[in-house]
Amino acid sequence: MADLGHGLSGVAVVGAGWAGLAAAVTLAEQGVRVTVFEASRSLGGRARRVSLDGIDLDNGQHVLIGAYRETLRLMRQVGADPDELLLRLPLELRYADGFHLRAPRLPYPFNLLAALFGARKLALSEALAAMRFLVSLRVRNFRVVPDRSVARLLDEHSQTGALRTRVWEPLCVSALNTPVEHASAQIFVNVLRDGLTGAREASDLLIARTDLGRLFPDPAAKYVKARGGAILLGVPARRVARVPGGFRLNDAQIFSSVVIACGPHQVGQLLVQLSELDDALAAINAFAYESIVTCYLQYPESVSLPAPMLGFGGGIAQWVFDRGRLGGP
Repeated sequence: MADLGHGLSGVAVVGAGWAGLAAAVTLAEQGVRVTVFEASRSLGGRARRVSLDGIDLDNGQHVLIGAYRETLRLMRQVGADPDELLLRLPLELRYADGFHLRAPRLPYPFNLLAALFGARKLALSEALAAMRFLVSLRVRNFRVVPDRSVARLLDEHSQTGALRTRVWEPLCVSALNTPVEHASAQIFVNVLRDGLTGAREASDLLIARTDLGRLFPDPAAKYVKARGGAILLGVPARRVARVPGGFRLNDAQIFSSVVIACGPHQVGQLLVQLSELDDALAAINAFAYESIVTCYLQYPESVSLPAPMLGFGGGIAQWVFDRGRLGGP
């Protein structure tokens, strides 16, 4: 790829999801002319606004945490104020069966100690096992060698009972979108390191008060266009080919560089003419996928949950959110 500095003939970004828009914002900030190609007619990719019967909803309830420092920085850069658009809560896992873990606003590790030893329906032996687990990971500098499944890692460290089913397994599925039997222990440990054992605010839950489009995609697109860039909705990138001086998209436009930020299942047709990426394409084609389903239910305004976010255990539903307590319908 060509140098992404000033004076380029332009850079193409394929995909207007959060990753593609983050790339476009970063390039636009550096004075690079950016053209974003998006096959759909909406911004945000897998975290976007959708409208149903005139009501703005989202294609999933996406929860951020305080450790997402770069995401929060980019939101502020494009004029989206996280303090206004996100409800910030100390780490809290509340379940319909009465399990409740909440981290107070204390410096680490006191917040985590208070959360574990003050949790309802968590045995003292399980709280102690959790602390031994985290201390062991820290001693090993949060390295898991060789990598293994999260399930095996939890077994090795005797993480059982409510500690496992109400804390570690839901955190794994929420962060990695993969069950513990198949998820990478190293990636999961990275999440624990950044989210639970850093600055106190890193473990905060950030729940959207508005639709996902306003959080970042919409202001990011305005930011890019205000700096001479273009956002092309409903314009798919079908082919990328190397040519003298850069890359040709769709057998027409030539760009000095191309950033491919679409879903992996959409990449194949883009890379077939770039033989140097055959190994990457083979790895992408070997991916397996996990389904995520979001269901919206509408109740009278008098109906509410005891918390904005409530967990279920042992069934097909994992989390329910009360949009009425988050500024939505």
